Amino acid sequence: MEDRKLIGIDLGNKFLKVCKISGYNQKTKNYSIVSAMVDISALDQSAKSLSISTLLNKLDVEKDNVFLSVSGKDVINRDIVLHRNKNKSKNIKNEIKVEVENTITENLQNMYTSYTIVRNISDKEYSVIFSAAPKELINSKFSLFSSLEDISVSGVTIDSFALVNAFNQFGPDFKNSESIVLINIGHKVTNVVVLNNKELVFLKDIDFGGNDITNEISSFYTIPIQLAEEVKRREDLRQQLNFNMKSILKKTLPSLVETLFRTIEHCVTRQFIIAIDRIVITGGGALTDGIDSFIEETLGIPTTKWNPLDNNKVVGYSNKNAGFFLPVSLGLALEKEKQ
Repeated sequence: MEDRKLIGIDLGNKFLKVCKISGYNQKTKNYSIVSAMVDISALDQSAKSLSISTLLNKLDVEKDNVFLSVSGKDVINRDIVLHRNKNKSKNIKNEIKVEVENTITENLQNMYTSYTIVRNISDKEYSVIFSAAPKELINSKFSLFSSLEDISVSGVTIDSFALVNAFNQFGPDFKNSESIVLINIGHKVTNVVVLNNKELVFLKDIDFGGNDITNEISSFYTIPIQLAEEVKRREDLRQQLNFNMKSILKKTLPSLVETLFRTIEHCVTRQFIIAIDRIVITGGGALTDGIDSFIEETLGIPTTKWNPLDNNKVVGYSNKNAGFFLPVSLGLALEKEKQ
C-alpha cells in the first residue's frame, strides 16, 4: 500500500462516512487515516450526491474509483457447503444457485448475485457464501455517483466483507488465534460475522441498530431523540435523570442476543468452529455505554469493543471516537487494494 491513497465511501442509513488511507510508511510502520462524516438521513438523492462531493473535497480526494456496499433485510446471505466435483467443467455458479433456490422464496431474477469461496473444510468439501441484493437497492446507490465527475463505481460488495477487511487489517492481535463473533451495530442494521483465526466462516444481517436503543430511551423517559442519543453515551446525564441503562438494554437487546446465540450454535453444529473465544462490538452502536458488559453477562463470553483508530499502526485522525463509525468505509478502501 506504500505511496497509495485508498478511498472508502460508506453510505449508511444515517451517516455518510468517507475515509482516506494513505500508504503504509515503511519507516514509521504507520498508516495515515483521515475521515469525515455527515448525517444524510433526511436528505434526498440530489442532496446525498452533493454531500459525497463535499466530503471528498474536504479530504482532498482526487479522481478515483470506489467500491460500494449493501446490507440489511433485503440482502440475502447463505453459507453453503459443497462437495468437490471431479468434473471440473461443472458450473459452480449453477450448483450454488440450485442449493440456494431450495431455501429461499425471493425471485433471484430481480437481484444481483455473487458468491465467495471462504474456506476449505476438507479435501472433499468447501464452504461458500452466496449473496444476493435487489437490483433496485444497488442501482439507487449507483445513481448517487452519476453526477460526480471525479469518482466512479468499480464494484459492489456487502458490508460484512468490508468489515472483515478492516478487522483483519486493524483489529487487535487476538484476531490471529481466536474464534470471534464480530458485531457491527449501525443505525438500523447490525452485521454479525464469525471469524476463525481471521478466516470468515459465517455472516448474517439483522434488523437491529442503535436507533432501536435511542427510540426506547426517548419513549420510556419521554425525552427528545437528540437527548436520548446523548443519554445512552454519557454517564453524567444518566445520573442527572436517574436513568437505568441496564433496564433499557434488557428491553432492546433480546433479538441481538438471540441472534448471537443461534449464530454460535449454528457454527459449532456445522463444525466451522469449536467454540467462540470472544465477542467484539464495533459501529456507532458500540458507543452505547454498558452494551459490552451486558452481552458478556448474558452469554457468558468475553466481550470487548473495537475502534479501528485505537491502533498503534494508525495516525492522522482528528476524532478518535469517530473510528467506531468507520469499519465499513475502511474496509471498502482496502477492497481496492485486494484487486
